[in-house]
Amino acid sequence: MTVAVILMIAANALYVAAEFATVSARKSRLNQMAVSGNRLAKMLLPVVEDKDALDHYVAACQVGITLSSLVLGAYGQNVIAVALAPLLAEWGFFGDVVAFSVATTLVLIVLTTLQVMLGELLPKSIALQNPERLALLTVVPLRWSQLLFRPLIWLLNGSGNLILKVFNIDFHEGEESVHSPEEIELLVSESHEGGVLDVQEQQLLRNALHLRQLIAR
Repeated sequence: MTVAVILMIAANALYVAAEFATVSARKSRLNQMAVSGNRLAKMLLPVVEDKDALDHYVAACQVGITLSSLVLGAYGQNVIAVALAPLLAEWGFFGDVVAFSVATTLVLIVLTTLQVMLGELLPKSIALQNPERLALLTVVPLRWSQLLFRPLIWLLNGSGNLILKVFNIDFHEGEESVHSPEEIELLVSESHEGGVLDVQEQQLLRNALHLRQLIAR
């Protein structure tokens, strides 16, 4: 009984961590790791570089979260609550029907609390602090999940796109990503630290950014 609950919460945590980590992961850092020969980075990089691929990846996370939550709730009501209800009835405080209702409520409260704390908040916090690492650790199970959930992903994405068309919302609007000079300088520093740029190339790019800022002023 305990093992089943742990597995469902762990599955929920996996998909939550994968979603937040992958969305938050820096493409430049993943690219550096892929160039260095990291097999997982090579597997994940096409996902974060393509918006449609990322949408499918996130959809797989959402399907996994939903299914693990539904299974956990059903297991709690049909197994744990059923086992707990006779104990409450034996204490003499409740009849059989009331005992089952109370048991179901207690079980759902406890399971929901555990799921929110351990299956959502904790993995989300860890993923946001270490996005690239968590994204790489979860890429293999998520790739398998994409294959397993493919029909559901197709249905959800298709329905979502249809709703956007009904409301005349451009699906690709705002897709382009624009970086400020400060962000570009940070990318240059990361590229130097990762061995992609040498000292002279790093300094040349920094000088070009600073010169452009001076001219703009």
